[in-house]
Amino acid sequence: MSKFSELYKKLRGYVSPTYITLLVAAFVLWYIAKLGDTYTTDHEVVVIVDGERLEVDCVIRGKGTNLIGYTLFSHSDEFEIPSTEFTFDMDSVDEEGRRTHHIATISMQQALAARMTGVEIVSVGALAPIPYNVVCE
Repeated sequence: MSKFSELYKKLRGYVSPTYITLLVAAFVLWYIAKLGDTYTTDHEVVVIVDGERLEVDCVIRGKGTNLIGYTLFSHSDEFEIPSTEFTFDMDSVDEEGRRTHHIATISMQQALAARMTGVEIVSVGALAPIPYNVVCE
């Protein structure tokens, strides 16, 4: 006989199955009640801007039920947002000599807030620069 089954038999004499059932039910009810509270957590989303893929770290706030949906069930949050929706705060030249510009973090926060319903975007992390797309007419 295994040690687990010996332990089970020994504990069964001390702890009633009804007690275990009620303990589990109390835990489940407590957990459901706590999901109604407001929480803040980190969440990563992927934003595609004019073909450039950016991984954006966000801090989101919302009810526990909404946050569970975003953190557990939406591992591939991906939004395609055109650069015309953003404001840019700085231009620079990268190592390869390409001209790049930086999206203002408040602009990214507003664009994501319009797409992520049910939660509030508290802040957005640092964003990588993206190259200019030169359009010839």
